[in-house]
Amino acid sequence: MEEAGRRRRRVDLHTHTTASDGQLRPAELVALAAQRGVAVLGVTDHDTTAGLDEAVTAGRRVGIEIVPGIELSTAVEGGEVHILGYFIDFHDRPLQEALRSFQERRLERARAMVSCLQALGIRIAFDEVLALAGGGTISRAHLARLLTERGYTSSLEEAFARYLARGRPAYVPHERPTPVEAVQVIRAAGGAAVLAHPHTAGDLARLLPELIAAGLSGLEAWYGEYAEDQRRSLVELAEAHGLIPTGGSDYHGEGFREGRELGSVDVPPESVERLRRAASRTGR
Repeated sequence: MEEAGRRRRRVDLHTHTTASDGQLRPAELVALAAQRGVAVLGVTDHDTTAGLDEAVTAGRRVGIEIVPGIELSTAVEGGEVHILGYFIDFHDRPLQEALRSFQERRLERARAMVSCLQALGIRIAFDEVLALAGGGTISRAHLARLLTERGYTSSLEEAFARYLARGRPAYVPHERPTPVEAVQVIRAAGGAAVLAHPHTAGDLARLLPELIAAGLSGLEAWYGEYAEDQRRSLVELAEAHGLIPTGGSDYHGEGFREGRELGSVDVPPESVERLRRAASRTGR
């Protein structure tokens, strides 16, 4: 009985749907979460909130709390940083205007990457990438899936390693907001901002003070791909800076990447309540 209770309280605060580069529609993601005993599900698509209405409705139907979220892609020198937003007002007009601008930049980048692939002799068309995205946010993951489906690569990992990762022949940087700007956008929409997968964020000693000054609330410590010692060190780092340790699988679909199975990360329920309180203090 106790074990069943623990399963019902499972928390996963980092997931994606077909609104961006996930493989399941929002309602399908929620249904799978229910099957896996997830009680609180953060839906955090890249640079879009298009899947949240469907997710919230589906959550009510099956008794799962949906934390309305987003994952904003930002640029730093020599790399990129992702900022998660939780408990956002996802119908907020200024937020939607900002997201439309981000989407236009993503389209321009995807078109340029397709041109690079075509120059390498790879026969794919931009319209095929649009069709695969199905109206959702286009990302490099869509290009990787197309390359793999067409047999140019044997896996998504190989597609990134050979063509799409930074420094590879089809990689194209694109104009993005700064991490500080992303924190500000999230806070303006009534949300709590969290630094996603910190081990890919570069120089944390330099970055964290800037983000905290801008209003960062949390640090993603329990991340799908991280080993237990990495998670412990990130929890300690969060506590040292007065941040909320959060976490999630970063689920995109079955077999997307090892370690990112839905509901596979043990995130304490109190992290959700702390995020809720942090969002309520943003002034909206």
